[in-house]
Amino acid sequence: MSQHGYDELPYADYCFPRTHPEHLFAVSSLCGRAAPPFARCRVLELGCARGANLLPMALDLPESEFVGVDLSEGQVAEARLRARSLGLRNVSFRAESVTALSDDAPFDYVICHGVYSWVPPEARDAILAACRERMRPEGVAYVSFNALPGWNGLRTLRDFLLEHAPPGPALQRVARARLALSVLDESLRTEPSPWSAWMRDELRELAGAEDAYLFHEYLEPVNDALYLRDFVAHARAHGLAQLSDADLRIAAPSLRPGAGDPLSLAQSVDFTRNRRFRASLLVHAETAAGRADPASLARLHLATRAQLPDTEASALTGERAVSFDCDGRAIALSDPWMKCALHALASEDRRPLSYAAMAASAAARLGLDRRAALMAAAAHAPEVLELLFDGALSLHAGPARYAEAAGLRPLASPIARLQSQRPGLVTTLRHTRIELPEPARAVLRLSDGTRDRGAILAGLSRDGRSEAQRAGDCEEALDWLASNALLLG
Repeated sequence: MSQHGYDELPYADYCFPRTHPEHLFAVSSLCGRAAPPFARCRVLELGCARGANLLPMALDLPESEFVGVDLSEGQVAEARLRARSLGLRNVSFRAESVTALSDDAPFDYVICHGVYSWVPPEARDAILAACRERMRPEGVAYVSFNALPGWNGLRTLRDFLLEHAPPGPALQRVARARLALSVLDESLRTEPSPWSAWMRDELRELAGAEDAYLFHEYLEPVNDALYLRDFVAHARAHGLAQLSDADLRIAAPSLRPGAGDPLSLAQSVDFTRNRRFRASLLVHAETAAGRADPASLARLHLATRAQLPDTEASALTGERAVSFDCDGRAIALSDPWMKCALHALASEDRRPLSYAAMAASAAARLGLDRRAALMAAAAHAPEVLELLFDGALSLHAGPARYAEAAGLRPLASPIARLQSQRPGLVTTLRHTRIELPEPARAVLRLSDGTRDRGAILAGLSRDGRSEAQRAGDCEEALDWLASNALLLG
């Protein structure tokens, strides 16, 4: 990644949920491997940009220490300014090359998202060397990269754009690239074929992509995709082993108990899925773990985006199948214990619930005695693990660290309040991004912990609605903010 292009057209601000120390801890625990306590840890991020990923973590985990490193002095200066404006003292940023890092090891977790494939070989070596030399023996590193075989076809598109957008100012090159894409799309439209249909799908995706993404993925001088097996071999050369993919849906085939050689299986699945991106979790080779252990779920928390089904309570305890809607996808369950367990999670509105509490809720609904409840919880762990691998559940290491409802003087995430001053998405306390409805945006800005509801109402615009209607809309906005993990109190 060229330094000039990186500063000339920086990436938009993003947080990456699977880089969060809690997630790294939870996946390690799922595999039966001890990892450093995530609530009090040291985290190093290589390629931190303006701090959009690290700052929310520092807010979320005040007893942890975070260090961000980036080659761009300008972006590091912006990250420091944001940290000061948020009053965060547990995060620092340094303008350094990954090949010449300050010696302040050890770290519990190392994060490197969106860098490995975009830097020269010596920098890739330095990334993995940092994971080995600066990470505690029980630590976990996250390293993402563009993957083959998915990028084989995209290389053709990248070469095409490099041909039609020669070196020059970044925005000028992006404009030329978009023009070339429109000409290519028209040409492909007139000659239908399986290849043209696939390529036109890619062109439609790029048409809606941000300029920074198009520039850095397709126009930068370095973008080296590689097969998983080659990345793992590179990691092994640095004394590291792959624990899992950060996305458990991708990791599932090789993490299932009884699976064959995990690397061979994962690489084969990449061929069948035409995988184009991976995010590997790396550990010291001597601490490598095996498959996911269903029994490990007993020490973890789970959450779901599934909605409560519109059905009578008796349907949960009977043998009839019940369907749960999960982001537009139906999760149909027939087993009574599984139905009651998922119902318990869905009742929490995406807040994590311990496996023990979920199992206790299911047992209570089914009227099981203590012994039967314990046996059912253990017996159903493999089925719960499959729901996790399916994406119906998300894995957590503890309860939510955000408010379930607005307090008397509502306090919103200071990062979200800062981000709400401009258009676009804001970062939630789940370390995800969300679009704010305009009424919620206005209430969010005023929810700084100093105003009660009357003061918040006084700060909102008066647009002809009655006071009762304005108060009701304000309460509805506060409920929405709480449901979407934007309130601390």
